[in-house]
Amino acid sequence: MSKNIFLSGIYHETHTFLGEPTTLKDFIIYHDKEIINENIGNGSPTDGFIEYAFQKKWNIIPGIQMSARPSGTVDEESENYFKKNFFEKLKFSSHNIDAIFLILHGAMVSKNHDDFEGDFLRDIQSFLSKENISIPVVAVLDLHANVSESMIKNSTCVYAYRKNPHSDSRETAIKAASILNDLFLDPKVEQIHLGTNYILPPTGVGTANDPMKTILEEALKIEKNDPEIICINVMAGYSYADIPECGFSINCCTRGNTSQAKKYLDNLVTILEAKIKNGYPKENSLDEALKAIDKITDIKKPILLIEPADNIGGGTPGDATDLLNRLLQTNHTGIVAIINDPEAADTCHKAQMNDEIELNIGAKFDLFHGKPILIKAKLEKISDGAFELENKKSHLASMMGTKINMGPSAVLKNDQLTLLLTSIKTPPMDLGQLISQGINPKDAKLIIIKAAVSHKDAYDPIASQSFYIDSQGLCTSNLKRLPFKKIGNKVISLD
Repeated sequence: MSKNIFLSGIYHETHTFLGEPTTLKDFIIYHDKEIINENIGNGSPTDGFIEYAFQKKWNIIPGIQMSARPSGTVDEESENYFKKNFFEKLKFSSHNIDAIFLILHGAMVSKNHDDFEGDFLRDIQSFLSKENISIPVVAVLDLHANVSESMIKNSTCVYAYRKNPHSDSRETAIKAASILNDLFLDPKVEQIHLGTNYILPPTGVGTANDPMKTILEEALKIEKNDPEIICINVMAGYSYADIPECGFSINCCTRGNTSQAKKYLDNLVTILEAKIKNGYPKENSLDEALKAIDKITDIKKPILLIEPADNIGGGTPGDATDLLNRLLQTNHTGIVAIINDPEAADTCHKAQMNDEIELNIGAKFDLFHGKPILIKAKLEKISDGAFELENKKSHLASMMGTKINMGPSAVLKNDQLTLLLTSIKTPPMDLGQLISQGINPKDAKLIIIKAAVSHKDAYDPIASQSFYIDSQGLCTSNLKRLPFKKIGNKVISLD
């Protein structure tokens, strides 16, 4: 007999130190059948679930799906809009569904909810209880979720990405759907949650490096060796949310004894603490990096200058000028950079192609990402900023699918710099971002990358080496620079 699955989701990673809120106009919103029609084939987690559901001949009952790029605290209108639509549609279908499947992020903070997903899942359980309905509630989470006890207590099973960069987001949803299928056969499972005292910066939680690498390997061994363990999720957390639940955590879904599962989680935390130094990596000053670069006589492949303080995938505006400005003061050439600046891009669209223009770019979003810098360069290209991912499993697909919109964009070039200006901040997670605009990243000598880890699948294969640079910005790896108020005694630095 076919199963009826209520499908919905809300996806937002919230940077609470950003002053500008995330509003309803910042969200991509799909209602009802749009959720299916707009996600099929786009490489997203929702696409993965739809494929599995079709294979199982499940009947998908779509509700509402909202997603926005990482940014500031979600405003009241947005949270109310989502909840109103979700529960209206759930109420209409509630006595005709066999499960609820949710595509979430796990690090959303809204005006009225520090733990939005935890409170949302609690409200779902309260609704089901009042309606006397007992069905599984399964959710997909981002690896950077700040998981709370409420999220675990009020869901049947959560399943999170295993890779960072998130090249596995689609297959994660397929795996979560297969777990749901197993729950139909045997619904008796329990989840447990183990928080830790550590908040790690994004630069310290790439899954190719410790501490994440070893912890994930050990978690996989446990899953393989103990058939009663459904899954163990190693949650890196998202360090720019000033909430009590912020930080590294681990959770487990099991059919077995929860005391044994707790021992597994305790052991994984022991591994974390043994390798905790790797979770707080040191960054170079620009002078240190350039001193090393200047010793290279022939740069045959690009060198990456990573700027995690303006990590667009972490929520910052993508318009920081600190690193670029200092680099332009040197005699280095062959620089490629991307700055999100709608005002400058608009000016370029009003100019004549091949004109030499002079304009101030960057640092217009707030006061935390440098000052605008004067650029004099030739206008080489203007476009609508639309492009298709080169890598369909790109980290970017987990957020936006495979068709990306950077808004009106322009390319400027002078003797030192090739600069892509965008109107919608777009994380540098795919080479198609540059290639689509006529820029071959392989021809660059130095590429400024506004990311922490998410760029690696795209850029590491073409680079000779990379340097992480300490610079201005609200996604700084030095968490001591941020004015936390709600995290209590959690560890944000080993200094």
